[in-house]
Amino acid sequence: MFDFLKKIFQPVLPHAALAWQQVGNQPENAYWLYAAPVHLVLQRDSFSLLAPVPMPLDLEEVEALTSTLNTHFAADGMQFFWHQQQWFLRLQQNPDISTVHPQKVINQDINAFLPTGKGASAWASFQNELQMLLFEHPVNMAREKKRLPAVNSIWCFGGGQFEKVT
Repeated sequence: MFDFLKKIFQPVLPHAALAWQQVGNQPENAYWLYAAPVHLVLQRDSFSLLAPVPMPLDLEEVEALTSTLNTHFAADGMQFFWHQQQWFLRLQQNPDISTVHPQKVINQDINAFLPTGKGASAWASFQNELQMLLFEHPVNMAREKKRLPAVNSIWCFGGGQFEKVT
């Protein structure tokens, strides 16, 4: 019974916003998510998440991917940041989704762990667009030539924003 009450009354912390602030940045009133570059592996009838998360990338790869993502999604009010091996996504408003930490998803069918909530359908559309953008990205073409896994998706989690103080 107490576990049930904990779930009802336990506040959801804005983990990504806190991490962004802890490295010396101002989260302002934006909604923040961790945005880990990942490799999804096609299984027989599903996709699974390959470890490690986030994928290790060199600085040139990070800069090229960040530039492409920011250019493409700027009109949607989205901005990607990279800081000390962590990726962040800043949104202008709350996407109304609940997410799962990627460590819980590794080597499992991702369908049971995809974002849920009122905004899940819109978020799925964003994810599809993002995956198409990454599909033939020059960074991934170069990685495939080196027999390295491609960055074929971004796993977002830990979202939230600080409450406005009036």
